[in-house]
Amino acid sequence: MAGGKGERLGLGGVEKPLLEFRGRPLIEHVFAALNKSQIERVVTVTSPRTPCTTRWAREANGQVVRAPGQGYIQDYRWASDRLGLQGPVLIIAADLPLIDHHLIDRIVESHAKAKSSALGVYLPFEFCHDAKVSPDVAFEADTMMLVPTGINIVDASHLDQAQAEHLFIIRDESLLYNINRRNDLSRLIRRASPIGERK
Repeated sequence: MAGGKGERLGLGGVEKPLLEFRGRPLIEHVFAALNKSQIERVVTVTSPRTPCTTRWAREANGQVVRAPGQGYIQDYRWASDRLGLQGPVLIIAADLPLIDHHLIDRIVESHAKAKSSALGVYLPFEFCHDAKVSPDVAFEADTMMLVPTGINIVDASHLDQAQAEHLFIIRDESLLYNINRRNDLSRLIRRASPIGERK
């Protein structure tokens, strides 16, 4: 999912998926992890807000669908319908630059073992708190406060129906770096800097 302009970041016209980290756009890091994983097909869903990202994805020889830009959930449903997708589909945000293919494979394998048609990936709230991360969204499930990570698996054959969701709860540092605000970007840069250069 790469349709967000990233207005909260105040990037001065740079689209969030194309924000550079370690010399490459955020989306390229996610793209690389997906391509190394067991995922069979990668489709980039952009929007009218991200024309440069659309061009980048096409030049990267990836399949691109330009959704209307009505919102994250609305756009992936629209894209799924447009592509005629069936069965399990992994949905991931383009702003998780530290994710790797090992974690993606773990998520896919967990879904394969689960009895639910859908799977959501969550961090424990206290894990975020201990890392001094203030999430935008948290909710309670089974007496535990959870934070969504921007990664889900859904059954594309039944997007118009409520789907029972398996909660995949993990403490993984890479998922703490979802880039939405300036302080998220600052934390990512500090995380990537050599220890002697950190402030």
